[in-house]
Amino acid sequence: MTGHMKRTVSLILSAIVLLTSCEMISVITDPIDVKFPEPEEAITKVSLDTKQQGYVQAGNGMAFRFLEKMYEGDNLILSPFSLQFALAMAANGASGQTLQEIIDFLGYGADGIDALNAYCKTMLEQLPAVDLDVTLKLTDALLVNDRYPLLDSFTKTVKESYYAAVANMDFSSPAMVAARINDWASRSTNGFIDKVIESSEISDDAVAFIMNALYFKAKWAGTEFDPMFMEESTKQESFKLANGSSRTVPMMNTVDYLKYAEMDGYRVVAIPYAGYKYYMYIILPDKNDLDGLMKKLPGISLESIRSNFKNDAEVYLKLPKFDIENKFTLNDALMSLGLNKPFSPTAAEFDRMFKDSGNFWIGKILQKAKISVTEWGTEAAAVTVELMCGSAGPGQEPKRVYFYADHPFVFLIGEATSGAILFEGTYTGK
Repeated sequence: MTGHMKRTVSLILSAIVLLTSCEMISVITDPIDVKFPEPEEAITKVSLDTKQQGYVQAGNGMAFRFLEKMYEGDNLILSPFSLQFALAMAANGASGQTLQEIIDFLGYGADGIDALNAYCKTMLEQLPAVDLDVTLKLTDALLVNDRYPLLDSFTKTVKESYYAAVANMDFSSPAMVAARINDWASRSTNGFIDKVIESSEISDDAVAFIMNALYFKAKWAGTEFDPMFMEESTKQESFKLANGSSRTVPMMNTVDYLKYAEMDGYRVVAIPYAGYKYYMYIILPDKNDLDGLMKKLPGISLESIRSNFKNDAEVYLKLPKFDIENKFTLNDALMSLGLNKPFSPTAAEFDRMFKDSGNFWIGKILQKAKISVTEWGTEAAAVTVELMCGSAGPGQEPKRVYFYADHPFVFLIGEATSGAILFEGTYTGK
């Protein structure tokens, strides 16, 4: 065999080995279940008691503070609602000041963990049922290192209140752990988000992943013969950037009787989806100053905006078509908003989650979100992954595991009968 042929055979064999390795990593033999309540019939509204209505307002307040913290002058998409569910599940494994910080951050104050669980279960069961023409999937899951089994009480709570799937596996292969998480994320979002975590993001002290996925897909309100936006009405038009320059973007156009509000320094329009239960809210500053609007955002209430809506005029609406995709590590933003103990390896109190003693804390919270806004409607999804870390307690022999070290506006998507904000973001034209 000549040297050239030997090299060719060697390259072919290397390619076969590489392909085989990739297939092994990508084939999920034991996928994590995707569980969520599927409504059998529509309901007229989300039924919340007075306290739970207050939780919606508190959650929306957190959403605006969160958006202001994450905004850095570019296009942005986030889901404060997905973050709420991931943190709520973690709260069930916490105690003391750690539990209180999470509950305070979410806005549940003195009402405690039982009230939080009841509210989350209500929203999980009723939001998908309020409009059957809108696809809404809200799913939860935990992937647990089989060396750190969960307490039965914690497992029971997340299964009953959050419909969470709980799966266990050996964490010694970060590639397989990441593949299993990404497979669940893809199936939970109908393939819209196919990858949320890299193997290099899995630390060697990982003991569990707490996950939430939120998927939304809806047509704009209207009919086949009278749609909200027609493709032939979309034109290439000028969009003013924050720096004073302009660029051309595909601008959708429509004229309709839409809810609108004129507030102090900004205007808002509500664009309905399908059965008029879900809306996209466009919050447009009067001047080309999104930075100024973002500074005001923590003091703005969606409830106040909605109470000022009028529906007495034809609204000539121009709205850019856009696609945004982001992935963030949320630790710094959440710590600046008051969540500190849950991230501390020495001070966090997650003693109601795992059977074994030891120190457990939140290593990082990742969120990947994506949105597509077109003439047809909107598709949006977010996956939040909470990496729980830990160290063995006294008397436990730690296992050695090697891991790979490898003119701008704000938009919201909310549900009208509860008032809850599901997605939020900024479009800057960049």
